[in-house]
Amino acid sequence: MSTVQRTGRPGEPGYLLAVYPNRIRLVLMTLGALVFILFGLTMCYEAVTAMSSAPRAGVFLALGAAGIVFFGTFLVYGALRLFKPKPVVLLDNAGLRDHASLTSVGFIGWHDIAGAVADTDGTQRVLSVMLVAPEKVLGRVTGFKGLLLRTSTRMTGTPVNISQTTVAMPVPQLAAEIRLAAEKAPRGV
Repeated sequence: MSTVQRTGRPGEPGYLLAVYPNRIRLVLMTLGALVFILFGLTMCYEAVTAMSSAPRAGVFLALGAAGIVFFGTFLVYGALRLFKPKPVVLLDNAGLRDHASLTSVGFIGWHDIAGAVADTDGTQRVLSVMLVAPEKVLGRVTGFKGLLLRTSTRMTGTPVNISQTTVAMPVPQLAAEIRLAAEKAPRGV
């Protein structure tokens, strides 16, 4: 399977650009999660064997169990993404669909997008999609995800930020494609 699948060009009938996860980074994340799970299992085993002689063994047992649960979610997520790959970013004539992270916003129509830029946040490249009305997107996301998105928006100025680590296509190229698709999008869609 290709990491980027394209049908047509922006503005043409049937246009679709599907960008899949970066498989190398996904494999590394999944293996890293597995290593930490094994470390958590070791902590739990050592805590259980030392329970009668070590007064704080229960703390290590709890920490090991928490590590297993926490990194287990990353292991399951990584395994699902590896064995059932789905696009993390989809562009079509209607708009952009963001499924790149926990704080993904889902569908955004081209009429809501003001622009897209590739930026550097510290040491990592990030695609930032500027919105005409960010509060409109923030209003439809609630709970913990909404809190994370509002915090991200205060820090970056937009709720839509896609890290290069999650997409296989270079973010400057993806930003250019988003700008072109927004410009060429059929009006009234």
